[in-house]
Amino acid sequence: MNYYIVTFDRQPNVAYGPFHEAFVAHPQISRWWHYIKSSYLIGSDLSANDLSDHFASTAKNLNMKTTHLVVGIDLTKRQGMLPKDAWDWFKRNQ
Repeated sequence: MNYYIVTFDRQPNVAYGPFHEAFVAHPQISRWWHYIKSSYLIGSDLSANDLSDHFASTAKNLNMKTTHLVVGIDLTKRQGMLPKDAWDWFKRNQ
């Protein structure tokens, strides 16, 4: 399984619930993390290109901005200030 961070240009005053539900519903997204409003960590067998295409098509279908970046990551190389639940997710998935 590959892990990616998907970061995007979140717009103020836009309801992201429908986007979230559609984005994480992809059958090849088996794990996800969304503790930072403008980013997702995704565990998937999708390629970075396929995940990027999925993000763009989901956003476009909901008339949202498609600006985003997908980068492969190593879950063992991380640091920051996050809630305990976020760090527990890393521990369970690394």
